[in-house]
Amino acid sequence: MKSWKHSLPTYEWLIHQIWYLEVPAGEIIDPKPHLIPNPRAHLLFTPSEQSYSYDSRGLETGMVGNGSHLLTANEHLLLLEDNPPIKRVGITFRPEGLYALEAVFMDVTQVTDINQCEWFDWLDPLFGEVFQKGIWRQQSRELLVSYIRNHLDSLAIEPCRTKPFLISQKAITVMDKHVLHSPEFAVDIEFVAEQCACSRRTLERSFKQVVGLSVKKYQQMARLEQMILALYKQETAIDWTDFSQQFGFSDQSHLIRTLKQQLRKTPSKYLKKRDLTIDIYGDFES
Repeated sequence: MKSWKHSLPTYEWLIHQIWYLEVPAGEIIDPKPHLIPNPRAHLLFTPSEQSYSYDSRGLETGMVGNGSHLLTANEHLLLLEDNPPIKRVGITFRPEGLYALEAVFMDVTQVTDINQCEWFDWLDPLFGEVFQKGIWRQQSRELLVSYIRNHLDSLAIEPCRTKPFLISQKAITVMDKHVLHSPEFAVDIEFVAEQCACSRRTLERSFKQVVGLSVKKYQQMARLEQMILALYKQETAIDWTDFSQQFGFSDQSHLIRTLKQQLRKTPSKYLKKRDLTIDIYGDFES
């Protein structure tokens, strides 16, 4: 498996990272990875004949298809049913990034619904066939990143300035900083609203409009992400009492119940397989 990820300076307000994945024919993906509930949208470019499948017991139907697609923010644990050979270029947007694209190019006020996976018509003028053919002509990581940057420059994409976006952008900054430094308790929504210089009602309405999630749900996802990262990096035996307190759980049993509910597995079972990812194969890979 070959994989890498790369930030995109000057577009940090829009894009979390660009990444690449290649798995040759015959290589076995075991265990099959699970994508944890995620507030970010992923735009994935693949050859037209390449299939994709994201399966979840929380959805009425699976997300299956062929070729390039957009996976929006998702509230469910998704099993990635991939079969090599795989070749995939991904753009992972910031939680508020998808709204910014839609607002700039469609003059809309509602972000694409969460829990969706397909190629949407509004993507064609932005990342259509000509752009996608160019992706596969790039012969190195540096050339591919440069190609995507130049394409975004040609679209004259500028930071979104709508009030709901700016409020949501500030709220995400406040909450991400909080969960990184104080994951043991949720930040008070009234405090977030104060930092955004708006009322709680305006914050919640704007955030739902831009991100597609409630403020509370976003905080839960952010904390879950930090927990999975902490577990993944753990190389020695874990003191589960300390770990539970670190992330604001009353005791170890509370932690286990929460993870079983959200991820359908206990922390110890995850540590055996380490089959959870944050940004599709891996915010854990470099």
